[in-house]
This record gives sequence, structure tokens and C-alpha cells, in this order.
Amino acid sequence: MVFKAIYSDRHFQNWPSWQLVFEWEDEISKRMNIPILNSPIPKTKVEKLISAFFLKYFKNDFTSYNFKFLLDSKKYLYFEMILRKNKSFSNSKKVIPIIIDFWKSESVKEFEDNYKRSTFVLISSLEVLYYLKSAGCNLKLYHFPLSLPDSYYLSPSTVFKKKIDVIVTGIRNPILWKFLKKYEKQNPQIEYYFQEKIDSILYYRSNKNKELINIQSREAYVNLIRQARVALYATPGIDGGEKRTGGFNQITPRFLEFLAAGCHVVARYPNNEESEYYQMNTICTNVETYTDFKQQLDEIFSSDIQPIVRNSEYLKNHYTTVKIDHFLKTILNE
Repeated sequence: MVFKAIYSDRHFQNWPSWQLVFEWEDEISKRMNIPILNSPIPKTKVEKLISAFFLKYFKNDFTSYNFKFLLDSKKYLYFEMILRKNKSFSNSKKVIPIIIDFWKSESVKEFEDNYKRSTFVLISSLEVLYYLKSAGCNLKLYHFPLSLPDSYYLSPSTVFKKKIDVIVTGIRNPILWKFLKKYEKQNPQIEYYFQEKIDSILYYRSNKNKELINIQSREAYVNLIRQARVALYATPGIDGGEKRTGGFNQITPRFLEFLAAGCHVVARYPNNEESEYYQMNTICTNVETYTDFKQQLDEIFSSDIQPIVRNSEYLKNHYTTVKIDHFLKTILNE
């Protein structure tokens, strides 16, 4: 199978979570020697009106019609952040979609109907892949795990200046947050940074002062976590997150980012296909109780040793180019 290009939403998407997707695209483009093209998603008022008309009367957003006239056998890759609920360019015969988020609230039958034109579909979560197969999904599915762009390669000799004790990013896990607040009462000298969203803008704040740090750029975010000794991490489908994910617990790239930033990771995660694939138990302990949490932090803060060598060895198997090479070998004869 030959790939012609990668379709990207970078020409209009600016939310921080998309920045990592664009970095994956850059790595794929370099490794496979294919260009990055703007996706044909409607953007102007006229395009949106036309698309709305076709959606209403033909259940097709119009973009996939362009591909009916392409006669070559080459394919396009496209990262699909949210599942399509209709026919579109991304679930046409010419495009191989890479599904990032799939929650249990999604209908397997609807997913199958909307993506049945695809030659095959790439699924980022191994847990979701097994779920779809056990639910009788008839699509041809392959695992394409989330990874760390090679631009964040961690050398065993790297040393980071650690000024922050603990970093709490994204949506706070309620159990880890409760443990951290209790630890703070017993250790008032500890400083941690946590995320706040104000007027749709993401900031970070220290528990020691009221100053807000604007973390809109990818560079600013990476620089911040590189200053942290400990990063708290939890998979999204536990401790109340089940309402959003239906219980799916994908290991997100944030986990790999913490390791590449030279952090000790204190985590909560279930033992499932996903955590086994990422061999979570070899790099961080699953925190069950406050005693576990306190013991880990006490041990980390009693030593100035950074886990660089251990983290760098672990990350060797999780860089984007490694996953691309595995993917190409898998579909070589498709």
C-alpha cells in the first residue's frame, strides 16, 4: 500500500490538545516522506452551507465526493479526534482514519456503518480495539498506539533543573488530588502547580502564590513539566471519569511526556490490556491508598536523583517513528 499524503486540520485548529497531533503528523511526514495537506473540512460560510444541505438530504457532508474522481490507488492518513456521524472524506475509501477518542457511549453499529467504506481503520487504544472486536465490529481494525514524537527524545545524560515539587496537569483525578492536599497539610513546604481554566484560557497556578502562568503554547507547557520532580497521572476512566469514557482507560501521551520531562510519575490506573501494553508496572507503581502515595513522595523527596536513565530506557519503544515502522510492516501487503 502506498500513501500519498497526510490530511491535517492545522490550518484552522488552535486548541492546545491539537498541537501534539500536528507533531505526530510531522513525524509521519518525515518518516514516510509524504506531504501534509490541509484537510477538506468546510470552513467558509458558503462551504458550511453547502455541507449542511448535503448532510440534511444525503447524509454526506460533501467532502467525500471529491474522492470519487481520484483514480490512483494511493491513500491518505488522517487523525480523527472525534468520530464522524455521517459520510465524509475521512471515512471514504481513499483515507485511512486514525481514531484517537472512542468512548463506550458510541454506538458500535453506527461506527461500523459510517466507516464501512474505509479500507481499514486505525485505533489508538488497544482496550478499545479489543472491545470493538468482541462487540462483533466487522471493520478491518489495526492498533496504532499513541506515542511520543521523536523531537522529545530523552538522552540518558540529560539533566533538568527541578524547581517544582509536583505538577498536576489537565483534569484533576479526585483521589490523587485529595491525597496531595492531605500530604500538603503534613508537609506545608511542598510546592505544586495545577491547571486552571479562566475565560477559555488554560493557566497554571502555584499553591504558594496567586500568580497565573499562561500555558497556551506547546513549548511553555513542556518547559513547565520539565521543572517538576513529580507528576501526578491517572487514566481518564476511573474515579468518576467513567461517566465520560464509559470505563475506557486509554494511556494518554501525557504519561509519556512526563517521563520525557524527567519526572517521577505517581499514578492511578487499572490493570487492563492498555496498561499491560505500556508495561505501566515497570515504570510507576499503581497508587491505591494514601499510605502508598505518601511513601512514594517521601522516597522521591528524600533523594535528588532524577529518573532519567530509567525513563530514557523505557521510552525507546514508544517514540512515534518506532510505531510508524511497526505499522508499515503490519500493512505492507494490504
